[in-house]
Amino acid sequence: MSLRKIHFSPGRGDSYGVFQPDTPARFFFWPFKKKKEKFIIRGGALQPDEVKRRIQEAGIGKQVEMSRIGYDGMLDDMPIVVEIIDISNFGFTGRIVNLERMMIESATRNLIYAKRGGGVLEFFYNDGDIKDITLSLDKELMEKERNISSLKEILAALDKGDKVIVAYFDTKHKGTINIEGVILEKDELNENFTLKIEKINRIELEKIISKQFNIQKDLVIDIEMV
Repeated sequence: MSLRKIHFSPGRGDSYGVFQPDTPARFFFWPFKKKKEKFIIRGGALQPDEVKRRIQEAGIGKQVEMSRIGYDGMLDDMPIVVEIIDISNFGFTGRIVNLERMMIESATRNLIYAKRGGGVLEFFYNDGDIKDITLSLDKELMEKERNISSLKEILAALDKGDKVIVAYFDTKHKGTINIEGVILEKDELNENFTLKIEKINRIELEKIISKQFNIQKDLVIDIEMV
């Protein structure tokens, strides 16, 4: 054991040496380890690795449709369309594409913002609320898949006043819109018809609007009687 010499004054003005053993350094140990940050995957949501895989497969510049699960465990009313503008190891950045904004704003200005906002958002793979991610179909693929003859037959069987759901492809925003309403008129060739729209993507409009459709030019995908 090594000794070291220290000096101190006991109060009488004189000092003398005292030998004292070296004091070992003290170390304090915290018995509890720091907890790792945990993330919660909501019931039915995709695992983070699967979200990452699908986003990376889609790639930057592509548009995907995402279905999300709310805090209450219920699936959102409608999927959101996101244009991927950046991808990292932890998540991705997406620009929200509001397919029905131009149609809904004129009739339900407040509701559209409550149901779906716009702008650029950051998504993380471990958010735990993404139910599904699918690549939005492009115009060329949509044109190949739809059946014009079948659509004309369906329209021929319908009459004015019939309530229908029409799905069509928005060429500007590259996404599908589902509208529900009543047929106001149609032509003899069963190619053109006018619809009084009551709902867009299941959102009920406060103000009824109408829209003319051409089965071919407007890329109508499906017509279904309610």
